[in-house]
Amino acid sequence: MTELKLVTQALLENPLGGGREWSLQGLGMLRTYLTDDKSVRLHVWDSDYAAENVSEMHTHPWDMVSRVVAGELANYKYTRHISITEPPSYLQQAIHCGEGGGLIGEPEPVHLYGLPPVYIRKGQEYTQTYDEIHVSVPENGTVTIVTRSTPPGGNPDRAYVFWPIEQEWVSAEPRPATAKEIEDICERSLLRWFS
Repeated sequence: MTELKLVTQALLENPLGGGREWSLQGLGMLRTYLTDDKSVRLHVWDSDYAAENVSEMHTHPWDMVSRVVAGELANYKYTRHISITEPPSYLQQAIHCGEGGGLIGEPEPVHLYGLPPVYIRKGQEYTQTYDEIHVSVPENGTVTIVTRSTPPGGNPDRAYVFWPIEQEWVSAEPRPATAKEIEDICERSLLRWFS
């Protein structure tokens, strides 16, 4: 087992130790910061904790590198394109990120083209620029460490969300996680990927 995985395992075995703060995002992602400047954070994924019918497709307010410490995920990227023969199939809207955030302005119709998925497994990493549209689909219990950096001229609090034009947008806004949620998600990850 790699040193990074051992350190992560120790953190998951005692997630409430040291006064660490955890939040739970509506995508089914338990997260905590690993650095004081909040540039590095740890994610533990569990779809049982996702908001019902959550809108998953999004960009980020920052560039990132995500390393899979345990588990695996599929990353689906999308590009905008123009079509004069087909009606738009998605809506896009700016969002103010984080707790207390929400949609900004009005939704706009957009054409999106899905690229083939990329599968990332334990020990591998992937990168995203702030303007790339994607959906991550992790196996339950997958643990990732994300290193974030705000690009020059970027807005650290603004991103875009996308959803099918015939549906309603459902927020993935984060909130503080309860002790029970933290312990349950961490225990399930340990049982699946660390034993």
